[in-house]
Amino acid sequence: MSLDRRAFAQALSAGGFALAVSAGGAALSQGSRIRKVEVLPTGIPFQSEFKIGVGSVGGKGKPGKYVFIRMETEDGHVGWGMTNTVPNWSYETVEAVVGTIEGYLKPLALGKTPFELNLLKKQMDETIRPAVSNGAPFAKSAVEIAMLDLQGKIAGLPLHALLGGKVKSAIDLCFAVSIDTPKAMAAEVSKWPACKCFKVKVSGDADLDVKRLEAISAARPDIQIWLDANQSYQPIALERFLRAIADFRQIRCFEQPVRSEDWLGLRRMREKSPYPVALDEGSFSSFDVARAAVLDVADLVVLKVPKSGGVTNCYKSSVVAEAHGLGLLGSGLTDAGVSLIAAIHLYSTLDLLLPPELNGPQFLSDLFVEDLQIDGVTVTVPDKPGLGITVPEAKVRAHALKL
Repeated sequence: MSLDRRAFAQALSAGGFALAVSAGGAALSQGSRIRKVEVLPTGIPFQSEFKIGVGSVGGKGKPGKYVFIRMETEDGHVGWGMTNTVPNWSYETVEAVVGTIEGYLKPLALGKTPFELNLLKKQMDETIRPAVSNGAPFAKSAVEIAMLDLQGKIAGLPLHALLGGKVKSAIDLCFAVSIDTPKAMAAEVSKWPACKCFKVKVSGDADLDVKRLEAISAARPDIQIWLDANQSYQPIALERFLRAIADFRQIRCFEQPVRSEDWLGLRRMREKSPYPVALDEGSFSSFDVARAAVLDVADLVVLKVPKSGGVTNCYKSSVVAEAHGLGLLGSGLTDAGVSLIAAIHLYSTLDLLLPPELNGPQFLSDLFVEDLQIDGVTVTVPDKPGLGITVPEAKVRAHALKL
């Protein structure tokens, strides 16, 4: 039994998405129950090395380790989810994500309709509790994206409409500058003339990092610089670096300069920084955002769908940030097509202070997606149902990782 889309549209215009879901009634509770969930670990090739403050993310001959979710309902709708795994950034390895979904999350999703997402999230958090750790957010994010893709396809609506609607139809991207020699980093920003904002990675070596910034600024005096240390600085060494970069007028913010658990060091740094301080690895949930605001450790919060446990939790963090007067930045984790477009849908509904840093098109050889409209660094926000893209399933299966 399929959803009566005319009734759904009438209910949507009359009373919003919740009423529209109710109008689906029996269709949602019967024919659209999830009958199959496949977990597909996949290797995606990099076209160039990407190195951040805590190590290499990927490079030629070193494919990224991603996990696709293929979710199918009884009436034949298929939804796709996805996450990257970056062990030197977060503890969730590809083996951990696959094992968590197969053993714990997949049984919770089977038999539900895609519109029982809140119940599924509650059960996932009860099963893998975000207490001592962050509760396997990467695995949960992949499952939720697939659920949201199904919701949109069944309702005939794009994901951004399920989030309240886009406020922009196209999004310019910020690209990343991998840690390298000053000359190589200057050459990287010169490769992308259409890109007007770069997230520049620094390594914790104050003298060399200053030389890197000098080379980049000389090569591209027209760009905005989003500085990112990925926790690589010790607080004492950081003070000398901050004094040295005080006159770089292109810098817009400084992201996660110290270790994520060093809240007091971050607050001390914020008091001395000539630039707004952004919180990333130290903020996985809306609770972290609220704590950051109360402790006065940051000016900005970096949103990432996978670290939040999905699109809806990421949106929740944005609401808490704005309520506490913190600015919003959008980022990702070298996302391929499915997770990249999920972030695009979310970011199209928000007021971000800089272009979101989604660098998959920059570093990956293939995004494993069709129907993605990207012109240079500008991505068109899809208006087709669900994520609005097509996954080349045969290619995904052909690049399966053996775990």
